[in-house]
Amino acid sequence: MTEAPGTGRSERIADLFDLVADSYDNVGVSFFGPIAERLVAAADPPHGGRVLDIGCGRGAVLFRLAAAVGSDGEVTGIDLSPNMVAATAHDARAYGLVNVHVEMMDAMNPRLPQGRFDAITASFMVFFLPDPAVALTRWRSLLVPRGTVAVSTFSAWDPRWAALEDLFEPYRGRGERDFFPIDPRDPNGPFGSDAAVEALMESAGLVGVRSSSFELVQRFDDTSQWFAWTRSHGQRMLWEAIPADEFDRVRDAAFERLDGWRDDEGRITARHRIRLTLAQRP
Repeated sequence: MTEAPGTGRSERIADLFDLVADSYDNVGVSFFGPIAERLVAAADPPHGGRVLDIGCGRGAVLFRLAAAVGSDGEVTGIDLSPNMVAATAHDARAYGLVNVHVEMMDAMNPRLPQGRFDAITASFMVFFLPDPAVALTRWRSLLVPRGTVAVSTFSAWDPRWAALEDLFEPYRGRGERDFFPIDPRDPNGPFGSDAAVEALMESAGLVGVRSSSFELVQRFDDTSQWFAWTRSHGQRMLWEAIPADEFDRVRDAAFERLDGWRDDEGRITARHRIRLTLAQRP
């Protein structure tokens, strides 16, 4: 997802996503799928086109791109995690998708032919990059003229999530900078507003930049499912930072607060706004 394999930082990120590869997007909670559907629809890759999914994870966007371009198209997914790449490549073979290729590669500098792709997608990964503007500039060179870059980021978390921040705050800083060199929660940072993300795209020489957003409602059957979900993706790093002798106390305190999030059916709910930002190579 980020720096070239072999550096300490990239190895720690790869280790984290290796750890969650089996459970990633696989605990019965709808999150990455709905975002992927919206992102692919917005990117609107041409039938028969060539597309690239950067930070492909377990294929939420990748396999929807394959459906969009059809059997005459070609889909490439890259990720830094060896376990993610192996599992997603296995799934592609199991689905009979001979036009889908998955490789372990550095998102900061993909080793791919310039001017090859009609569209590039990156869902919930640009905030892991140490220099997003440099990465986007390099991605631009991989596109055909007027080719599209489409990224998804958070527009706004459910404000109730802020009620959990103090539980994790004592443990922040224990390697968190390894994962988020630029704080994605900073309202004044490059991911803090539509205008900021659009400016990031424009700084990479992309044109026709525009953003849209939609509400994503998450529903968890119980606190255990919420806990499994938070440990099935990048948020796992928050739990990993908690010392073993304090872990149960923090988890139980989170569960107690989550009880106040229940809807009329008794399910725990959260509402987030998701941002989609698109641009083109001139």
